[in-house]
Amino acid sequence: MLKQKPAGFWIRFFATFIDGFIVAVMSVILANIFQDSPRDLEESTSAFVFQLMYSVVGIIYLTASRFKGTPGKIILGLQVVKEDGERIGIGRSIGRFFAYILSATIFYIGYIMVAFREDKKSLHDMICYTRVVYRDIRE
Repeated sequence: MLKQKPAGFWIRFFATFIDGFIVAVMSVILANIFQDSPRDLEESTSAFVFQLMYSVVGIIYLTASRFKGTPGKIILGLQVVKEDGERIGIGRSIGRFFAYILSATIFYIGYIMVAFREDKKSLHDMICYTRVVYRDIRE
């Protein structure tokens, strides 16, 4: 029987950290390739374009694809699934992306609640009826 163990706060935090690291490194590389000033990295057009592409491809597309997660989640052996354990669709993935805004509102409490809930769901998981679980945990 296949059991899907929910992913807790810290592993999800580290997956997000990995994703942020990838965005930062690629933004610096693109800024250097396109001759943007390193001091103006926050205002860099190429860095902004990469961050936008990463959001669309990494967060929305990859979460709805057979990979079921962003690169950070994949590296750490996590996946995003519907409550029944099936792959989420592109519509739910887009909804989840925009629900991140609510999770970040008021001191990121929507993310922090993962640490205190038995089912390990964040606010955006509850809104979109999704779960973040470990891959292939067999009982």
